[in-house]
Amino acid sequence: MLRPIRWTTRGGLLVAGAVAALLAVATPATAGSAALYCGAGRGPTAEVAVQGAIDDAEVSASGDGRFQCELDGEPQVFEVFDDPNYGHIFRASVTMSCE
Repeated sequence: MLRPIRWTTRGGLLVAGAVAALLAVATPATAGSAALYCGAGRGPTAEVAVQGAIDDAEVSASGDGRFQCELDGEPQVFEVFDDPNYGHIFRASVTMSCE
């Protein structure tokens, strides 16, 4: 059985209005808060891997318009001896809080 078009249109408008009202209330509350970004890097030394991870997280944050970042916790560094492409390398992971 087909429903009249007016009920479908009203239901769609009701849902769209509810979503718009929710977004209008939620957006100001989250606008000023910091967001967390994760970054990963690799390199021949631990320092190069950590700097690559920091750069990766900052580039991700800048895509969202957040340009002030600080490390959130300590970087995690992993030493790999049997990487199939590079042999002995370091891998790093960081989490950054960006505004």
